Amino acid sequence: MKKNEQKTNVGTVVPETTKKKYDRPLRQPGGIYFHAGVIIGRKNVFVTKEYMDLLANAIKLAELKRDVKNLAYVIMPNFFYWLFKLPQNQEDPMAIYGEVKKNVAGAIMSNLKLEIKNGSYQLFDLFKDNSRVGRSKPERLLWTFEEQAKNFENNKRFKIWTPKTGLCLVDNDETLQKKLNLIKNAAVSERWQLTTRSEDYPYLFVADEMPGKDVVSP
Repeated sequence: MKKNEQKTNVGTVVPETTKKKYDRPLRQPGGIYFHAGVIIGRKNVFVTKEYMDLLANAIKLAELKRDVKNLAYVIMPNFFYWLFKLPQNQEDPMAIYGEVKKNVAGAIMSNLKLEIKNGSYQLFDLFKDNSRVGRSKPERLLWTFEEQAKNFENNKRFKIWTPKTGLCLVDNDETLQKKLNLIKNAAVSERWQLTTRSEDYPYLFVADEMPGKDVVSP
Protein backbone atom coordinates (compact mmCIF):
# COMPACT_ATOMS: atom_id res chain seq x y z
CA MET A 1 0.00 0.00 0.00
CA LYS A 2 1.33 3.46 -0.88
CA LYS A 3 2.22 5.88 1.87
CA ASN A 4 -0.57 8.33 1.01
CA GLU A 5 -3.32 5.73 0.99
CA GLN A 6 -5.53 4.24 3.72
CA LYS A 7 -7.62 1.11 3.90
CA THR A 8 -11.07 0.60 5.43
CA ASN A 9 -12.14 -2.55 7.28
CA VAL A 10 -14.06 -3.77 4.24
CA GLY A 11 -11.10 -3.65 1.90
CA THR A 12 -11.48 -0.40 -0.04
CA VAL A 13 -8.27 1.52 -0.61
CA VAL A 14 -8.75 5.25 -1.10
CA PRO A 15 -6.30 8.15 -1.38
CA GLU A 16 -5.99 10.48 1.55
CA THR A 17 -7.00 14.10 0.95
CA THR A 18 -6.34 17.39 2.64
CA LYS A 19 -9.64 18.81 1.36
CA LYS A 20 -12.57 19.38 3.64
CA LYS A 21 -15.09 16.57 3.82
CA TYR A 22 -17.69 18.37 1.72
CA ASP A 23 -15.09 19.06 -1.00
CA ARG A 24 -14.37 15.39 -1.59
CA PRO A 25 -15.59 13.94 -4.90
CA LEU A 26 -18.59 11.65 -4.58
CA ARG A 27 -17.71 9.47 -7.55
CA GLN A 28 -15.28 6.67 -6.77
CA PRO A 29 -15.09 3.31 -8.56
CA GLY A 30 -15.70 0.57 -6.03
CA GLY A 31 -16.52 3.15 -3.36
CA ILE A 32 -18.60 2.63 -0.23
CA TYR A 33 -21.60 4.94 0.13
CA PHE A 34 -24.20 5.81 2.71
CA HIS A 35 -27.58 7.04 1.48
CA ALA A 36 -30.59 8.33 3.40
CA GLY A 37 -33.88 8.23 1.51
CA VAL A 38 -36.77 10.19 3.06
CA ILE A 39 -40.46 10.16 2.15
CA ILE A 40 -41.57 13.68 1.24
CA GLY A 41 -43.38 15.40 4.08
CA ARG A 42 -42.16 12.66 6.43
CA LYS A 43 -45.30 10.67 5.67
CA ASN A 44 -45.35 7.19 7.17
CA VAL A 45 -45.48 4.80 4.22
CA PHE A 46 -43.36 1.83 5.32
CA VAL A 47 -45.70 0.69 8.06
CA THR A 48 -47.23 -2.38 6.42
CA LYS A 49 -45.39 -5.58 5.55
CA GLU A 50 -46.18 -5.09 1.86
CA TYR A 51 -44.51 -1.69 1.65
CA MET A 52 -41.53 -2.66 3.79
CA ASP A 53 -40.95 -5.80 1.73
CA LEU A 54 -41.27 -3.69 -1.41
CA LEU A 55 -38.28 -1.54 -0.44
CA ALA A 56 -36.26 -4.42 1.05
CA ASN A 57 -36.67 -6.45 -2.14
CA ALA A 58 -35.70 -3.47 -4.31
CA ILE A 59 -32.47 -3.08 -2.34
CA LYS A 60 -31.74 -6.80 -2.67
CA LEU A 61 -32.50 -6.66 -6.40
CA ALA A 62 -29.94 -3.88 -6.82
CA GLU A 63 -27.32 -6.25 -5.43
CA LEU A 64 -28.18 -8.84 -8.07
CA LYS A 65 -28.90 -6.54 -11.00
CA ARG A 66 -26.28 -3.83 -10.50
CA ASP A 67 -23.60 -5.94 -8.78
CA VAL A 68 -23.46 -3.71 -5.70
CA LYS A 69 -22.69 -5.14 -2.28
CA ASN A 70 -25.26 -4.42 0.41
CA LEU A 71 -23.34 -3.78 3.62
CA ALA A 72 -26.21 -2.60 5.84
CA TYR A 73 -29.67 -1.06 5.68
CA VAL A 74 -32.65 -0.27 7.86
CA ILE A 75 -36.21 0.52 6.77
CA MET A 76 -38.13 2.90 9.02
CA PRO A 77 -41.72 4.22 8.72
CA ASN A 78 -40.78 7.27 6.63
CA PHE A 79 -37.14 6.84 5.66
CA PHE A 80 -34.38 4.32 5.08
CA TYR A 81 -30.62 4.21 5.53
CA TRP A 82 -28.52 2.20 3.10
CA LEU A 83 -24.79 1.41 3.15
CA PHE A 84 -23.53 -0.20 -0.05
CA LYS A 85 -20.34 -0.79 -2.03
CA LEU A 86 -20.06 -0.22 -5.77
CA PRO A 87 -18.28 -2.71 -8.03
CA GLN A 88 -14.91 -1.60 -9.38
CA ASN A 89 -16.37 -0.84 -12.82
CA GLN A 90 -18.96 1.63 -11.48
CA GLU A 91 -18.52 5.07 -9.94
CA ASP A 92 -22.03 6.58 -9.83
CA PRO A 93 -23.91 5.81 -6.59
CA MET A 94 -26.79 8.09 -7.58
CA ALA A 95 -27.66 5.82 -10.49
CA ILE A 96 -27.94 2.91 -8.05
CA TYR A 97 -30.18 4.43 -5.40
CA GLY A 98 -32.03 6.51 -8.00
CA GLU A 99 -33.18 3.38 -9.79
CA VAL A 100 -34.27 1.75 -6.53
CA LYS A 101 -36.27 4.78 -5.42
CA LYS A 102 -37.86 5.29 -8.83
CA ASN A 103 -39.12 1.70 -8.95
CA VAL A 104 -40.32 1.82 -5.34
CA ALA A 105 -42.13 5.12 -5.92
CA GLY A 106 -44.10 3.69 -8.83
CA ALA A 107 -45.03 0.61 -6.82
CA ILE A 108 -46.12 2.75 -3.85
CA MET A 109 -48.52 4.70 -6.05
CA SER A 110 -49.94 1.49 -7.51
CA ASN A 111 -50.39 -0.01 -4.05
CA LEU A 112 -52.11 3.10 -2.71
CA LYS A 113 -54.64 2.92 -5.53
CA LEU A 114 -55.26 -0.74 -4.72
CA GLU A 115 -55.77 0.14 -1.06
CA ILE A 116 -58.38 2.71 -2.04
CA LYS A 117 -60.11 0.16 -4.23
CA ASN A 118 -60.05 -2.58 -1.59
CA GLY A 119 -60.87 -0.23 1.27
CA SER A 120 -58.33 -1.51 3.81
CA TYR A 121 -54.70 -1.88 4.82
CA GLN A 122 -53.00 -3.74 7.66
CA LEU A 123 -50.32 -2.20 9.87
CA PHE A 124 -47.25 -4.31 10.51
CA ASP A 125 -47.66 -6.11 13.87
CA LEU A 126 -44.67 -4.32 15.36
CA PHE A 127 -46.38 -0.95 14.85
CA LYS A 128 -49.93 -1.69 15.93
CA ASP A 129 -49.54 -0.62 19.57
CA ASN A 130 -46.89 2.05 18.98
CA SER A 131 -48.30 5.57 19.35
CA ARG A 132 -45.28 6.98 17.49
CA VAL A 133 -46.30 5.27 14.26
CA GLY A 134 -49.45 6.50 12.55
CA ARG A 135 -50.59 6.15 8.98
CA SER A 136 -52.72 8.47 6.86
CA LYS A 137 -55.50 7.03 4.76
CA PRO A 138 -54.37 6.01 1.27
CA GLU A 139 -56.54 8.74 -0.28
CA ARG A 140 -54.68 11.35 1.75
CA LEU A 141 -51.26 9.97 0.89
CA LEU A 142 -52.13 9.81 -2.80
CA TRP A 143 -53.34 13.41 -2.73
CA THR A 144 -50.20 14.54 -0.89
CA PHE A 145 -47.82 12.95 -3.38
CA GLU A 146 -49.73 14.37 -6.35
CA GLU A 147 -49.82 17.85 -4.78
CA GLN A 148 -46.11 17.72 -3.97
CA ALA A 149 -45.32 17.08 -7.63
CA LYS A 150 -46.79 20.49 -8.51
CA ASN A 151 -43.95 22.16 -6.63
CA PHE A 152 -41.37 20.88 -9.10
CA GLU A 153 -40.75 21.71 -12.76
CA ASN A 154 -40.12 18.22 -14.09
CA ASN A 155 -43.82 17.53 -14.80
CA LYS A 156 -43.97 14.43 -12.66
CA ARG A 157 -47.45 13.15 -11.83
CA PHE A 158 -46.39 12.47 -8.25
CA LYS A 159 -43.48 13.09 -5.88
CA ILE A 160 -42.74 10.58 -3.13
CA TRP A 161 -39.10 11.06 -2.16
CA THR A 162 -37.60 14.21 -0.68
CA PRO A 163 -35.11 15.52 -3.26
CA LYS A 164 -31.40 15.95 -2.51
CA THR A 165 -31.36 13.68 0.52
CA GLY A 166 -28.15 12.44 2.11
CA LEU A 167 -25.27 10.86 0.21
CA CYS A 168 -21.89 10.28 1.82
CA LEU A 169 -18.73 8.66 0.50
CA VAL A 170 -17.44 6.43 3.29
CA ASP A 171 -13.68 6.53 2.92
CA ASN A 172 -12.36 5.85 6.43
CA ASP A 173 -13.04 3.58 9.38
CA GLU A 174 -14.41 6.34 11.59
CA THR A 175 -17.11 7.30 9.08
CA LEU A 176 -17.89 3.67 8.41
CA GLN A 177 -18.52 2.96 12.08
CA LYS A 178 -20.52 6.15 12.51
CA LYS A 179 -22.87 5.32 9.64
CA LEU A 180 -23.17 1.71 10.72
CA ASN A 181 -24.14 2.80 14.23
CA LEU A 182 -26.73 5.15 12.77
CA ILE A 183 -28.29 2.24 10.89
CA LYS A 184 -28.16 -0.15 13.84
CA ASN A 185 -29.61 2.33 16.33
CA ALA A 186 -32.44 3.75 14.20
CA ALA A 187 -35.17 1.43 15.46
CA VAL A 188 -34.19 1.78 19.12
CA SER A 189 -33.81 5.56 19.04
CA GLU A 190 -35.74 7.73 21.47
CA ARG A 191 -37.77 9.12 18.58
CA TRP A 192 -39.12 5.73 17.45
CA GLN A 193 -38.61 3.08 20.14
CA LEU A 194 -39.79 0.35 17.76
CA THR A 195 -37.93 -2.35 19.67
CA THR A 196 -35.74 -2.60 22.74
CA ARG A 197 -32.89 -4.40 20.93
CA SER A 198 -31.74 -3.49 17.44
CA GLU A 199 -31.17 -7.15 16.57
CA ASP A 200 -34.89 -7.80 17.06
CA TYR A 201 -35.95 -5.32 14.39
CA PRO A 202 -36.89 -7.37 11.30
CA TYR A 203 -36.02 -4.74 8.70
CA LEU A 204 -32.43 -4.20 9.77
CA PHE A 205 -29.64 -5.91 7.85
CA VAL A 206 -25.89 -5.87 8.53
CA ALA A 207 -23.54 -7.95 6.39
CA ASP A 208 -21.35 -10.53 8.13
CA GLU A 209 -18.12 -8.80 7.19
CA MET A 210 -19.08 -5.52 8.83
CA PRO A 211 -17.27 -4.54 12.05
CA GLY A 212 -19.23 -5.28 15.21
CA LYS A 213 -21.76 -7.43 13.37
CA ASP A 214 -24.37 -8.40 15.97
CA VAL A 215 -27.74 -8.49 14.23
CA VAL A 216 -29.60 -11.25 12.45
CA SER A 217 -29.97 -10.83 8.68
CA PRO A 218 -33.60 -10.63 7.46
